[in-house]
Amino acid sequence: MLIAKVKDTIEKYSLLSPSDRIVVAVSGGPDSVCLLAVLQELSRELDLTLHVAHLDHAFRAGESAAEAQSVKELAAAVGIPATIERIDVPRFCAERGLSAQAGARKARYAFLEQVARSCGANRIATGHTADDQAETLLMRLLRGAGLAGLSGIPPKRGTIVRPLIGTTRQEVLAYLRERELGFATDPSNDQPVYTRNRIRQEVLPVLARFNPSVTGTLAAEAELLRDEDEALDAFVAPLLAGLLTQDEGRVRIDRERFNGLLPGVRRRVLRAAAELLGVPGKELSAVRTAEALGFMASAQTGRAMELSLGLELAREYEAFLLRPASPPRGFSVPLPVPGVTGLPGLSLTIEAVVRDARALTGKAADLQANSACRGQAGGNYLWQAQFDYDKITEPLVLRNRLPGDRICPAGMGGRSKKLQDLFTDEKVPRLERDRVPVLAAGDTLLWAVGIRTDERFLPGPGTRNVLVVKVRQHP
Repeated sequence: MLIAKVKDTIEKYSLLSPSDRIVVAVSGGPDSVCLLAVLQELSRELDLTLHVAHLDHAFRAGESAAEAQSVKELAAAVGIPATIERIDVPRFCAERGLSAQAGARKARYAFLEQVARSCGANRIATGHTADDQAETLLMRLLRGAGLAGLSGIPPKRGTIVRPLIGTTRQEVLAYLRERELGFATDPSNDQPVYTRNRIRQEVLPVLARFNPSVTGTLAAEAELLRDEDEALDAFVAPLLAGLLTQDEGRVRIDRERFNGLLPGVRRRVLRAAAELLGVPGKELSAVRTAEALGFMASAQTGRAMELSLGLELAREYEAFLLRPASPPRGFSVPLPVPGVTGLPGLSLTIEAVVRDARALTGKAADLQANSACRGQAGGNYLWQAQFDYDKITEPLVLRNRLPGDRICPAGMGGRSKKLQDLFTDEKVPRLERDRVPVLAAGDTLLWAVGIRTDERFLPGPGTRNVLVVKVRQHP
């Protein structure tokens, strides 16, 4: 029975405690409707106080508004207070140069955290299931990931809990049918432009021919890998005290002791060293980490390599030093349109193309969302942004920041701001600021890549030609 399985999951991972106040993220789809119904059934037994939260992303105009209304009616019918809000996520994505999926995720979690603060909740519950876990594991396996990545979706992270993580989608649908609960269907879940959808529609059915219980098997595998990852972290933690020494903004790694460790432990030590300098270890790619370990295994001394993310790894006689990299030499690279341009020192490739706005979409309001989806189909892009091409004076260049740079950040009503102040407000680490590419036309900034676009050049109702710029990171 689904209720019993959810109770076991809650107890196993210590997801909830008596008197918890929970914001329940309800999109209106089957998983979230099931989550709300299950938590309501358990609320008296577990002494839980619930509050529904729904964010209308404004991607599908009338459809998303109808879904918001259905969630409002559902919450009212069961007597649970609800916060329903609408955010122009296509605009949000355009302002920050994010894909539709990345922007929606960022906006959604920011909204849920705000609702939790406003109603005094100490938990946020989302409807991730074992199917989501299986799909995530396969996605990360195909892209290449270590134990941490293959651990999948954690049942609990901070205030966020996932009571359905041990439940399959088939069990969710059976529960909804049994209780005659209706739900909405998001058509974007069927679009093959998204990797997750293709895995769900094409890969998992094939794997199910070999193992009908493949979803549960993959979800159990993710849990096993998560346990192994946590065990290795616990094993490595006591080693760090004598192995890493931090002083003067750099980390010293004892060379002899480091070389005596197993390769898997060395990787974790290197990530721990990066974290001491404020760079999340998960940001170090598997490829870059392997290159670093190869560099550290060499007998030569006095050499250094850029580890990425503004860090430099140097080799001395008795130690390795991890330190902030010297600021890169100024760069200014022309961006041909159309064309593909590489920034080898930053491990980035930038693709620029001009599209007819009418060919992208028939509705100006959907322009950003449509373009963002197209980026997903073409590959794994870190960032992508769109501009009104007819407002731009070429040539375009990609360069480093310069003294006096200013930008009119999208979302600030056309007000100008120093780029330096924008970096501070957006909490861009100092180590990375000289490595943020800036897209410019002459002295005018269009985009601080990955940070914010300039509002003056965003597409609008009168846009005829759209410049689409996509940024991909590579080893």
